[in-house]
Amino acid sequence: MEQTISTTPKLFVTSIVENKDELEEKYERSFNTLQNLISGLSEKEAQNALNNAVCKDKNHEEVSLGLLFVILTEPQSAAKSYRDLTLITRDGLTLVLNHLTQLILERYLRLTDTVRTQVLWLVREMIRNAVTNVDNLCWNLMRHAAGGDVSSRNIMLVEALLDIYKENRSWLDKFPVLIASVVYAYLRLIEDHAVPALTQLRHKEVVFVVTLIRERFADCLVIGRDFVRLLQNVARIPEFEQLWRDLLTNPKSLCPTFTGVLQLLQTRTSRRFLQSRLTPDMERKLVFLTSQVRFGYHKRYQEWFQRQYLATPESQSLRCDLIRFIVGVIHPTNELLCSDIIPRWAVIGWLLTTCTSSVAASNAKLALFYDWLFFEADKDNIMNIEPAILVMHHSMRSHPAVTATLLDFLCRIIPNFYPLLADKVRAGIFSSLRQILEKRVLPTLFPLFDNPKLDRELRAMVREAFKEFCLPPTTEGKDDFNSGIHMNTKEEPTEQMLDGQENHTPSNNHLGDSEPTFSDDEEETAAPTLTPIPRSTEDEEDDDDIPLGDARSQSLPVMTL
Repeated sequence: MEQTISTTPKLFVTSIVENKDELEEKYERSFNTLQNLISGLSEKEAQNALNNAVCKDKNHEEVSLGLLFVILTEPQSAAKSYRDLTLITRDGLTLVLNHLTQLILERYLRLTDTVRTQVLWLVREMIRNAVTNVDNLCWNLMRHAAGGDVSSRNIMLVEALLDIYKENRSWLDKFPVLIASVVYAYLRLIEDHAVPALTQLRHKEVVFVVTLIRERFADCLVIGRDFVRLLQNVARIPEFEQLWRDLLTNPKSLCPTFTGVLQLLQTRTSRRFLQSRLTPDMERKLVFLTSQVRFGYHKRYQEWFQRQYLATPESQSLRCDLIRFIVGVIHPTNELLCSDIIPRWAVIGWLLTTCTSSVAASNAKLALFYDWLFFEADKDNIMNIEPAILVMHHSMRSHPAVTATLLDFLCRIIPNFYPLLADKVRAGIFSSLRQILEKRVLPTLFPLFDNPKLDRELRAMVREAFKEFCLPPTTEGKDDFNSGIHMNTKEEPTEQMLDGQENHTPSNNHLGDSEPTFSDDEEETAAPTLTPIPRSTEDEEDDDDIPLGDARSQSLPVMTL
C-alpha cells in the first residue's frame, strides 16, 4: 500500500525534531479549510463559495488566512489568490496586515526563502492598491535589514526594499515618518556597503538617499542629532560631501526653516529611530539581558550574542547601534537599578572591550557620549548620560585602560567634534556632569578625574578640561551624600561574587560561578552606595522614554507610525 505524503506547503524552516507551533497549525488549518471550500470548483463557483463563506466572522478569518498562506507559499498561485483576497475582504485587509506584522516581528528568521520573497511581492501589491497601514508593515520589515550584515539574504532584503521605495516614490511621499525612517536606515546601511562586491547597490542607495534628503529635508529634521552622526560616517562619499557643504554653509537651501546643523544637534533622537536599527530578535535579547539576567550569570548570554551577531569583521559597526539602543531606549526602573540584574553600563563595557576594530571602537565611544555633547537638562534625559559615567566609574579598578580611553576621548572631543561649536560642546558636557552630580548618579567626580591610576599627562588634560569638577569633596559634601533620602540600601556585591564565585551566605545577590566578562569591582576603599535616579513626572509621561526595564511584565513594544 502506498504511503500518503502531505503536500501542504511550508511557511517555516523546521528540523525533524521540532514540533509545529500553534501559529503554524493555525495557518495550515486555514489552508485546509480553503481547499475544502474550492476544491473541484470552477473559478466562478469558487468565488461564490468564498463570498458565501466569509459572511461569518470565523470563516472570514480562516478564508483570509488560507489565501494569505497560498500567497506566501505558492508563487504560481499568488496573483489569483491575492485577487480573491481583495474581493472577499471585509476589513480592508486589516486582518491580513496584522497577521503579516506578527510573522515579521516574531517569526521572520524562521520563514523559508520562498515566503520571504513572497512577503516582498505582497507588500508591492498592497502599495499599488493603496492598502491602508502598509507603511507600518514596511517599517517593521525594514528592521530586518540589519546593519553589520553583508550576507546574501540580508543584502537581498536591503535591495528589494530599496527598489520598492524607488518604484513607489509618490506613495512614500505621503508618509513623513516613514521617509525619515528610510533615510535613517539607509544612511546606516550605506556605511556597511563599502566592499567592491556591493558597489552597484551602494551607488543606488547613495543616489536615492541624497535625493530623498534634499527633496524632503523638512521630514528628516525630526530624526535629530543621530541624523548628523550617521551623515558623518558617510561624509567622504562625493554626493554626501556636497550635501555637507550645503548643510554647513547654506542650510536654507535644504529647508527654509532650517537654521543650521546646531538645530539638529540640539534635538534628541526619538527612541523609535534607535529601536529601528536593531532587528526584533536583537531587541528581545538585549531587553532580556538587561531586565532578567543577574550579574554573574550573564557571561553565557553575552557569548551567545557575540557568536550570533558580532562574529564577523563587518558586524563591528553594529556595536554603535547596540550602544545607542541601550543608552536611548533601555531605561530601567528604579526597582531594576536597585536589583542584582546586570546594569546597562556593564553591557556597554563588554561591547567596548570586545571591539576588534579601531574605527568601530572610536565610533562606539562617540555613540556612548553623543547625548553629552549638546545636553540640555530641561530637554534631555539623565538616563541617556548615566551609562557613560558609570562605565568610567566602575571600570577604574579592574579596567583602568577603559576609563582612561573614555576620559581621553571626552577631553579631545570638545575641540575636535566641530571647532566652530566647541563652546557649545563644552557647555553640553559640563551640563551633563552637573546633572550627574545633581541627580546623585555619583556623589563626586574627584576620584574619577584625579585618580592615581591615570597617567600624568591624561590627569593634566582632564584637570585642564574639567577644572571645576576636579576639586576634592568637602566633609560637608560627604555627610550630605551619606544622609541622602534616595539612598539605595541594597547590599553591595562583594569582590568575590563579582569575580563569578558563589557566595553561600544569605544575600540579595544570587550570583553564579561564571566569571563576568566586565565586572562591577569595588574600589579598594568602599565607595558610598549609588543612588537610584529620581524620575520626574515629565520623564514618566514622555513617550520617548518608556522604561523597558518593565519588560518582566510588558510585551515587546511594537512600533506604530
